[in-house]
Amino acid sequence: MSKRRTVFLPVLLLFLFGQSYVGFTSAKMDEWTEEEIGKVAVKADKAATKKHWEKAIRYGERMLKGSEALYGQDSPYYTSRLKTLIRYYDKAGHLDQIPEKVEKAYIQSKKYFDPKHDTATISRLVYYKLLITQKKFSKAIPLVYENMAILKNTEDDDFRKLHYLGQLNGLYGITGQFVLQEKILLEQLDLNKRLIGLTTKDNIKIIMNLAKNYCRRKLDAEFDTLVQTYGLKYKC
Repeated sequence: MSKRRTVFLPVLLLFLFGQSYVGFTSAKMDEWTEEEIGKVAVKADKAATKKHWEKAIRYGERMLKGSEALYGQDSPYYTSRLKTLIRYYDKAGHLDQIPEKVEKAYIQSKKYFDPKHDTATISRLVYYKLLITQKKFSKAIPLVYENMAILKNTEDDDFRKLHYLGQLNGLYGITGQFVLQEKILLEQLDLNKRLIGLTTKDNIKIIMNLAKNYCRRKLDAEFDTLVQTYGLKYKC
């Protein structure tokens, strides 16, 4: 009996020691610091600079895990790291793999950052791209207005506004909101005349879209006026 106990005790001690060592190692691995997160972030950024997106994603996931362990998910620090990670997925063409992360980055960036902040701007852009890919066009419309809301009265921003109005034209058209589409097209036409030129040639694409809008809605008087004003050879 004593002989069996002599053999058994060292084995038991070895087993317990092994379990303690594994537990200690796991605990150490979860003890993240901002410095350690920063080191992983640098590796991710270097991979991204070389356009090694898969590698950047792997490091980015570790970076996010560390941020979650250190700060929790509901924090500006986590959100900033999440924004970086979804950008890697976007560049790799893998947004479809992380729709929840993309939406979370957008929602939390609105909570913690100014709309013009880099984290908010990138999160909004990536979420917009995801929604378009998913054909959730109605949900994408408010994001365009958010982009327009932060524009200033400068020529560069006027050209950006022209681009956003073009997006709204397409989105209202594809969602069948033709009354709102007309309003956007008229605003787009006015701005395009101011920035590009007054001739029909300068504005023909917008004018034709407006003609199609009137034709679709059977607004004959508006359609005829448009055709006469710009000398269009177009019939409903």
